[in-house]
Amino acid sequence: MPIMTNLTTAEHGGTQPSCGTGDHSSCGPNCSCGCPYTGMHERGLVEPIALVELRYPNEWLAFVIPPGEDEYHPEHGMLVVHSPDDNEVWDAVSRITFNQVVHVYFNGCLEAYFELNSS
Repeated sequence: MPIMTNLTTAEHGGTQPSCGTGDHSSCGPNCSCGCPYTGMHERGLVEPIALVELRYPNEWLAFVIPPGEDEYHPEHGMLVVHSPDDNEVWDAVSRITFNQVVHVYFNGCLEAYFELNSS
């Protein structure tokens, strides 16, 4: 089972009653509901990606990238899911609000990837 920060329900931390309800289209980089998308920095949820990589070697990682970061080579992000199983990560990522920049990759060498997928 992947470890995931729940971002697409009312329990995901928003401060307004409508946060995370309905089609989730109101939550995103420009919303004012106080959810993790706009409060990532204030809540201490953004961290250097290099430090996260040290904690989860040879796992798939998915980050929501905060506004202002280079979406192709981010240095900071909010880890939302990690798992050795890429299917679990992609399933979790499919539940993230559509208007977020998400960065997903395998945090390991090619040999480790093949070893993980051969078992």
